[in-house]
Amino acid sequence: MTITIANEFAEVEVERVQTRNGVRLRIRAPRSGREILLCPLELEALTWQDHDLFSRLLTDPHGND
Repeated sequence: MTITIANEFAEVEVERVQTRNGVRLRIRAPRSGREILLCPLELEALTWQDHDLFSRLLTDPHGND
């Protein structure tokens, strides 16, 4: 089952997937075609962060592509 979360600025699709290395969470941005698979530890590490980190990341969201 895919869950779509969207607002006026962004849209992402979130899906639980089974891989050879266990369960992962796939997060996909349909507009850009980018996606990432995150393991449970990577997801937990996100909860250790504060909002300031995400604000800094969004200053240059695509890095130096």
